[in-house]
Amino acid sequence: MNKKNIKKKPYIFFFLAIIFLFNRPVASLDDSDVLIDRVFMTAVKKSNYNKVEEMLDKDAAVNYKDSENLVALSYALLNDDRKMFDLLVAGGANTKVTILNKTSLLIHYVNNQKYSLIEDLVKSGVNLNFQDKLGMTALMHSIEKGNVNAVNLLIRENFDKDLTDFSGKTIFDYADSSRNLLIKKLIKNLNTSN
Repeated sequence: MNKKNIKKKPYIFFFLAIIFLFNRPVASLDDSDVLIDRVFMTAVKKSNYNKVEEMLDKDAAVNYKDSENLVALSYALLNDDRKMFDLLVAGGANTKVTILNKTSLLIHYVNNQKYSLIEDLVKSGVNLNFQDKLGMTALMHSIEKGNVNAVNLLIRENFDKDLTDFSGKTIFDYADSSRNLLIKKLIKNLNTSN
């Protein structure tokens, strides 16, 4: 009988330890400690420049990825907000960060039919030859999506014309498949210029 009582005692200590741990007071956290990055992202989305500056001064994580796997720069670009873009880059935002599922900011931007901040992205050091999970570059995506303005801006930049996606297609192959005659002409002229 004594042996059975001894075997049960370790379980009693285990339960007492659990009760002790759960009855301890929890240290309260200031909301600003927990939510600074969320407040920062909301301010970026709403183009609240003063709040973004305040959050940057409080060391908000400028390259923080939200639940959508997007960074603050993603939202500034989607809003075509040059002022916010400049503010974030000055605050240390990384224009070479990958977002979503191995996508660059530039690819995400042109896929959303945007183009006005392409030159700003290029000046900030974005990789024009970045290949996504399919091996496609921003120029390939622009051609495929029919984003004529993006194609026109991107072909002026220094990029690798011979780069292929992972299936072996070049920008010239994408242009051949395009229904947009202006894109076909722009890429054809690019091919004949060299």
